[in-house]
Amino acid sequence: MPELNPELFCRIGDSSRDIFLIFDVKENYFSYLSPAFEPIFEIPIDHVKTNPSLLLTFVHDEDKAHVLDCFNECTHEDASHKYEFRIVCKEGQTKYIRVSVYPIIIDGNLTQLSGIVEDVSISKHNNFHIEKINARKNTALEIVSHDLKEPLAMISMAVSDLLSNKLFNGQERILKSLTFIKDMCERNILLIRNLINHEFLRSSEVEIRKERTDLVKEIKDVIGFYQHAELNLFRNFEFVSSEQKLYAKIDSMKFMQVINNLISNSIKFTHTNGNIKVVVKDKVETVLIMVSDNGIGIPKHLQPFLFERFSIAMREGLHGEDSWGLGMAIIKSIVNLHDGTIWFESMEHAGSTFYIEIPK
Repeated sequence: MPELNPELFCRIGDSSRDIFLIFDVKENYFSYLSPAFEPIFEIPIDHVKTNPSLLLTFVHDEDKAHVLDCFNECTHEDASHKYEFRIVCKEGQTKYIRVSVYPIIIDGNLTQLSGIVEDVSISKHNNFHIEKINARKNTALEIVSHDLKEPLAMISMAVSDLLSNKLFNGQERILKSLTFIKDMCERNILLIRNLINHEFLRSSEVEIRKERTDLVKEIKDVIGFYQHAELNLFRNFEFVSSEQKLYAKIDSMKFMQVINNLISNSIKFTHTNGNIKVVVKDKVETVLIMVSDNGIGIPKHLQPFLFERFSIAMREGLHGEDSWGLGMAIIKSIVNLHDGTIWFESMEHAGSTFYIEIPK
């Protein structure tokens, strides 16, 4: 943004519900702050116009370092930027603020920053609720599918045993009924797996939208749902984090589906009363997430093909759960979209650990 018409900019700002601003970089003051500043920040404009550092006292404690990094970035780069952070107003009310910053360059030098500040609290809270509902929906689908598939698979196996032993040879009515039961079980197992795969595939096709997110909170919420259901799943779930809060830019809906899918795979290949553990570690510039189990592991000859679509590495679960050969390929694609890496260590009959490392 090399030029700015101050008169037009200020006229628009005077009538807008968003904050319009012009910040003088060298003089360190706001040459313009629109009237919308006062209802959003709930303090008089005059208090901060010539004392911009006062604004930092309103920034949420967890976001102050982030805001300072953002300010340093936009005052040292000839590029527009968009940032989000939280402020704490009177009586402890937290608001979510989105700032769009545009540099004004004169004679090759950055002289001013113009910008627009929006209060996006309502949309952020709505997104949080949607993401939480979506994460719980995915977890619930996996849990329900396990609860339904396992008994259906056992019924199908029992019926197959009766048919193969020829106990009812010559009794056509009984044989027809047993065949009908077996077919219905297999059809419903297929229906359940199709439903899970469809949800995961559809999510991976939607455009990615990364936002600064507390990874610990999101993953803890997913694991908590599994821990609540662990008596029905007959597995032990554990969550460990090196920090109480860890922020990273992710698409929460998609990334939590990755975590869900890895946990679902662990359930599939871990014996009854086995252990599944999720660990989150802060590595300064990146976050490392580990999903491990003490299940049957991955045979060495299949390991090189695990992340391929329709891979030869796909196997049935311990209770006959289907594998469509797409899950791990989609997981890798979503991790790649987050500029991250995924790898694993596994030993047959000793379990597996999957590692995901993403930049903060």
